[in-house]
Amino acid sequence: MRLLLGLVLGAAFGATLQLSGASSYTKIIGTLRLKDFTIMKLIMTAIGIGMIGVHTLDAVGAAHMKVKDLYVPGILIAGVIFGVGFAVTGYCPGTALAAAAEGKPDALMTIVGGLFGALTFAFLWPDLESSLASLGGFGPVTIHGSFGINGLLIALPLGVLCLWGAAKLPRPGGT
Repeated sequence: MRLLLGLVLGAAFGATLQLSGASSYTKIIGTLRLKDFTIMKLIMTAIGIGMIGVHTLDAVGAAHMKVKDLYVPGILIAGVIFGVGFAVTGYCPGTALAAAAEGKPDALMTIVGGLFGALTFAFLWPDLESSLASLGGFGPVTIHGSFGINGLLIALPLGVLCLWGAAKLPRPGGT
């Protein structure tokens, strides 16, 4: 049942990316140039709904969030790798998969590059773990945990802010 749910949710996610134009290199570049806000609206809506939904499920006991350790060097290195890959190819992992499903060869090369990078990391990590993991590791840190409050008290206003911001961004054509 869980596999079927994953398949249905994955198909819905891919369809949403494709129908919104997020698999279009032109639309992605338009977003990065702040000329087309369609993808930005999609991302902000997903963040807002996801933030509120996950914290609500956690608050009522229907889900349990496991927070990974905050590891600053890893975040910085991964951010640079992701940013360079995104700048060079014009795709992030989700949009690359959607574009590859449409038959776009540049997206397929992005996926191959991403898999090669992940494989390289998997082979290098055992040798790097002891030296890198000791730098800048802070354990599982959350904003709400730092303040000692329920996560929903932060997620709800931030989620609503994301949804409001998405609604306020101009539509294609400037309306």
